[in-house]
Amino acid sequence: MKRTLSVVILLLLLGVAAALGTEFYDRSRSEARIMASVRQQFDERAARLRDDLRALQDLNGRLAAALAAAPGAEAGPFGSIAPGMARARPDIRSIVFVHKLRIEQVYPIAGNEPVIGLDYGLRPEFMAKISYMIQHRVAVIDGSTRLVQTGRTGLIFRVPIFDAPAGADGGYRGMTALTVDLENTLRRAGLIGPDAVFDVAIRSREEDRPAYGLFGEPGLFDRPHVQVSIVLPDATWELAAVPKDGLAYDPARAWLIRGMGASVTLALLLAVLYRRGVWWSRSGGIASRDGLASLRTLLLIATLAPMPLMVGLAGWLVFTASIQAVEDLERQQVDELADQLRDKVVDFFEVPRAAATFNAGQFKSGLVGLDRRDDLLRGFLLQLRQQPLLTLLSVGMADGGYLAAGRPPVGDERGLRILRADRSDGGVLRIDRVDDDNRPSTSAGTGNPRYDARTRPWFETALQARSLRWYPAYRYAIHDPGGLFEDMGMGMSVALRDEAGRLVGVLTADVALSQISRFLRAEMVRIGGIAFLAESGGALLASSGGEPIYHLEDGQVRRVLADQSESPEIRLLGARILHSERVMGRQSLEVEGRRYLARWQAIQLPDGPMLTIALALPESRYAEPAERALNRIGLLILGFWVFGVAAALLVAWWLSRPLLSLSRWAEELAGGGGQSSPSVRSPVREIVVLAHALDRMAERQRSHARELERQVAERTQALVEANQRLVGLSLTDGLTGLANRRHFDEVLAQEGDRSRRDRRPMSLLMLDVDWFKYYNDQFGHPAGDVVLCQVARVLLESVRRPGDLAARYGGEEFAVILPGLDVRAAQAMAERIRARVEALGIVHSHGLSGRVTISIGVAQMDLDDAHGAETLVGQADAALYRAKAGGRNRVETARPDAGPGEPAAS
Repeated sequence: MKRTLSVVILLLLLGVAAALGTEFYDRSRSEARIMASVRQQFDERAARLRDDLRALQDLNGRLAAALAAAPGAEAGPFGSIAPGMARARPDIRSIVFVHKLRIEQVYPIAGNEPVIGLDYGLRPEFMAKISYMIQHRVAVIDGSTRLVQTGRTGLIFRVPIFDAPAGADGGYRGMTALTVDLENTLRRAGLIGPDAVFDVAIRSREEDRPAYGLFGEPGLFDRPHVQVSIVLPDATWELAAVPKDGLAYDPARAWLIRGMGASVTLALLLAVLYRRGVWWSRSGGIASRDGLASLRTLLLIATLAPMPLMVGLAGWLVFTASIQAVEDLERQQVDELADQLRDKVVDFFEVPRAAATFNAGQFKSGLVGLDRRDDLLRGFLLQLRQQPLLTLLSVGMADGGYLAAGRPPVGDERGLRILRADRSDGGVLRIDRVDDDNRPSTSAGTGNPRYDARTRPWFETALQARSLRWYPAYRYAIHDPGGLFEDMGMGMSVALRDEAGRLVGVLTADVALSQISRFLRAEMVRIGGIAFLAESGGALLASSGGEPIYHLEDGQVRRVLADQSESPEIRLLGARILHSERVMGRQSLEVEGRRYLARWQAIQLPDGPMLTIALALPESRYAEPAERALNRIGLLILGFWVFGVAAALLVAWWLSRPLLSLSRWAEELAGGGGQSSPSVRSPVREIVVLAHALDRMAERQRSHARELERQVAERTQALVEANQRLVGLSLTDGLTGLANRRHFDEVLAQEGDRSRRDRRPMSLLMLDVDWFKYYNDQFGHPAGDVVLCQVARVLLESVRRPGDLAARYGGEEFAVILPGLDVRAAQAMAERIRARVEALGIVHSHGLSGRVTISIGVAQMDLDDAHGAETLVGQADAALYRAKAGGRNRVETARPDAGPGEPAAS
């Protein structure tokens, strides 16, 4: 029977393996043929696109060369060359000449009226590529924006024109640009269309910018695909192609192979069982005292009883498939909601961009000016009333004055305000409330007494930029009496210049970050999730829960990172995003017993920073409807299982009666009894044989028990000895209670690695008790030990941040590891420690002023040094030596080029 069972199991395994192997081989060959067909067509058509891009770039380059030779008279060669270019390439949408940043010549005019006179300086979505082109003096292809004329994604070929060759003093004069529709260009190359056997996606990789999609579904890059790269002067395009759905492996072939495999396996099993006589008894006339039937016959009968369980198995498969469908639905809905939220955040940031562009155009056209400030303020106020998401519209004067209209972002009061600061009276910021006619009504007090617009981040950003530019998040310096402007904001600014090019001011359009938090909260209340917006470095900009995004420490702003947020969900998701180093992704989270499905993705502001928007939704939101359907399936499955179990129990009861006596005897044997052999009578001869075998096993068990007791005693003794050795490896100094030298070395290495990885500072203090040897000589070692304990207590009371470590380095020398502190902060802490030790007032006749004092060396780790931790100890020790040499009872900071110093004398 054993051999028959082994053969049956082996045949089943071989049958399953053969069917799966055949299916895998057939699938692999089919997919290889499909991918080979895709690669052949894709390589040919990608080469077509590469040649087409180069032809368009060369065409534009010849136009730029002709215009470069005619400074100040570009209209003539442009008018003669552009029509020929359009005839040669009818797919060209427009050809333009741009002087500086303003379009002056357009061909053809019909259909391109929206770009005539367009100022790129007010269109930040175009400026990233233009700035790169000017800085590197290279031609560029911009495929990341929508064409002004059509709103469709297009390719803009740009070639710069300079007044002198590279390396000379000549400046940037302008550029030529021609545009084509991206989709038409891909169709012209054959990459899209009914005859293409693949779906294509394109993304661009550029210097200092993550890859971003130009065309198609970005998820194609995560699937098995064929990839081609096209190297351009300013970027590298990566093209991915996957077979279209109609070319995928046919599931009918898989089911055909599985069915054939199952049929062959079943035929072989029936043949083996027939040849081995499973269907009849071949006892050969051998009589048995007790057995009337073989166990294998009874097992075959018992196998027929639980057949309903097979139906239950089918139900379980349905259940599993349903669970997978629910999970797929959850991911799909989270992706859709995340994309919707991303689009809304993009629209949110479009508000300050549109406002800044509009007002800059107003200034440029002369409709408003700084000489008509009342009209300017009324225009600002009207815009604020129309756009409730805006916080401030302002102008900073060239002399530092300030004029703004805004709404308080904090508190319940949302009435508009006028803010003025005039340098003639010292820059006092005066705040007035506004009535419904947009006129000042009552004073809301004064704010910052020395407001100077020239010192603000938005002013500095505008001076450094050629065009309208995003400025970094900053804290408002309004300091109004009610604290209604106590917030951070970000937006866009642009320099305003007169006809002679002189600076007259800086225009800004600003949104408070609390506005974004309220916007996210309103979105999340509707769907019951958590969302936050962060900078690429992890600093929080806004969150749906309203958690703080910054703290004030000694008047300085300390930004809160996502992985340090008060919200456990944001903290965990922020850490996952930081460690993943991916601009988009999806993960499951579990926080305080609740499971979330999270999705994050990047938002690249036009010519501005890259932000990350993250969304986490509780799985229970989507699980409840699916659970109701699954419960019905579960009840059906349960019914089949109950029926199967009842049948199995009936068969088991009939088989178990002769086994009960064996079970009782086995229990007695397990309890130390069961000395006599069991008395068992059974119709199954194998059970009788089993009873005799158990008797022999009992004797062997007793022998094994004695051997195990001996081995347990040996292992117990070994564990005792190991524990004693572990006690000897304690990480705490026995006298002071601080970490010992071994623990210090381990933590220094770990924190050094972490600081280099996270690019966070780390400092080290080395302390030594001054003239300690004389103290021991005068008062004895027990008194010296007391002094060391008192110094250690000062260290423990001074070093309280998580991650800090105070350790006894050796003798009267101590060390303090300070992760996250730069050398200035560490020096300040060292000075506090030195002063507290001196304040203990421990009498020491050889000490300075007759007291026990300490000297301290401070050093900050070089994050670019692969051996930074070891070097840090040497630098801190060198600084300690200088403190000793400089008179003791002082703090010295390591010099940047300092190496290990001489041993510090007491």
